[in-house]
Amino acid sequence: MDWDWWTVDFGDAHAGAAGVLVGGNEPGPVYFDVGSGPNVPSTTHWTAYDGRARRPRAEALRAVCACGWRSAAQYPLDWDTIDDQPLNGFVHF
Repeated sequence: MDWDWWTVDFGDAHAGAAGVLVGGNEPGPVYFDVGSGPNVPSTTHWTAYDGRARRPRAEALRAVCACGWRSAAQYPLDWDTIDDQPLNGFVHF
């Protein structure tokens, strides 16, 4: 998981991110084909799950924590409204 924030009091033990849901589950990392070589970059950052280049398309987002906690609240993504726009204009990896 690529953590976007963490708490001052608990540090990395309570780092948080936007978790992606595909088919009701959190998918594995997205890999980027950069040609041949031993290192294949990957990410679990939510912006990578946009359905482009054979990547899975996020159905919903929810808060997740490094300690294993997952929010019960889910926030569906409306792809008719999002259309062709990148989720955040960039992908972290």
